Amino acid sequence: MDRDGVMEDGDLGTRFARRLRLFDANADGIVRRRDVAAVAERLIRAFRVDTQSIGAERIRSAYEMLSLALLADFGDLVRDEVALPGFTAALAADPARMAGLGRRIARTDAAAVRECLAPIGAVVKAEHVAEVVVALGAHPGHQPVIQRALERDGALIRLSAALRPFADHFTGRGYPGLYGRP
Repeated sequence: MDRDGVMEDGDLGTRFARRLRLFDANADGIVRRRDVAAVAERLIRAFRVDTQSIGAERIRSAYEMLSLALLADFGDLVRDEVALPGFTAALAADPARMAGLGRRIARTDAAAVRECLAPIGAVVKAEHVAEVVVALGAHPGHQPVIQRALERDGALIRLSAALRPFADHFTGRGYPGLYGRP
């Protein structure tokens, strides 16, 4: 936090909005279910996860459940979409809702990291995790920022502990820049 009590990379609402924007394929301020499903498929392709494997199914299921939760809590079910302005306003109005969504996003992204990087081993470099975050939709030019955020505790990350950076990011306890620069 800076001297004014503001987190280094914005308030929690900003962190959530930044993460949701990673799903927004055409940058129109609206996240559709198909945008979230496309992220899962992009991860599976980018990290050569066998499309018929349980790992691929875990990734697809995790993002499908996240998309359904986003729609149910913040979206327009008829149009199958979540608009960023409504999402941000709803989060700001309900800290408990924000905490629940933070846990869900953290678990989903950590599961993707575990499944995508499992072939490397039980311990991976921060740069590998940063590659997954870029595949999630972060700008490729932000990879050094993401990697530095992940290296807070060292250059190596245990896959079994991959949840920590994501969980801490969504509670404001650190890992600024986890999803790139604002």
